[in-house]
Amino acid sequence: MEIHPGERLDLISKSGLKIIQSKEVFSFSLDAVLLADFANVPKKGRIIDLCTGTGVIPLLISQKTEGEIYGVEIQERLWDMAERSRKINQLEKRVCFILGDIKDMPARFGDGRFDY
Repeated sequence: MEIHPGERLDLISKSGLKIIQSKEVFSFSLDAVLLADFANVPKKGRIIDLCTGTGVIPLLISQKTEGEIYGVEIQERLWDMAERSRKINQLEKRVCFILGDIKDMPARFGDGRFDY
């Protein structure tokens, strides 16, 4: 997996996940790791993270549920980093990152509901 100039690969030790980050754009902090840890997600169902950034929350939550997990990000660079992190962690079948505006998600998902 390619790490672009200015990027780094951070290891979240408790989970073993590797997340691509860059000083040039938004980077997650301990708050996101704690949020994912404290989240009481259902064992199955549909979960969505709006404004997912580098995708750290969906990637971490994937270790707590067998449900469908979506992350939505409007910034292409952050979405790309999330996608590459998903592949590095071999979570292609568990997590889906969508490049788009959250305002467009009702049209994409229809009347579908999310559990978290």
